[in-house]
Amino acid sequence: MQKNLTIDDIEEISQAGASAIPLPTPFDLKLITKKIPIKFCEYKISNLADKMMTSESIGISAKGILFQSLSEFKKGTLLRIWVEIPDYWSRKSRVVEYKHTDAPTFFQVLSRVLSSEEILKRGTKFQILCENLTLDSVDEAILADYLNSNGVK
Repeated sequence: MQKNLTIDDIEEISQAGASAIPLPTPFDLKLITKKIPIKFCEYKISNLADKMMTSESIGISAKGILFQSLSEFKKGTLLRIWVEIPDYWSRKSRVVEYKHTDAPTFFQVLSRVLSSEEILKRGTKFQILCENLTLDSVDEAILADYLNSNGVK
């Protein structure tokens, strides 16, 4: 049986120079160790942007996201996640033909919680591992390009 991955393990892997983290999941999920600002909330039609919590990714790829949260989410919970990569709209505008008056700064992902692990003794922080369920193919290409252009292979 595999040991659950902790923040300390990720830091050790990062310091050793590895860029992809194999995580114990039902499928082959490798995340790139990259801190990217995110906003997230439980998926509900009534959710508003100002009610979303903020964090940053610990690991990310087109298949999933690993981050810390002050709230615990049950396994299987659907989350709405906004990923805010730098210069998102300028990157996307090179690929698409449509225009925006207010250029978006993020792309949206619908994710399912695979695990929620308590990382502090009093349960004040949780490490959340999510599987991406919906990710637009253009946004997937932009994310892959951003991760590769920052020296991560």
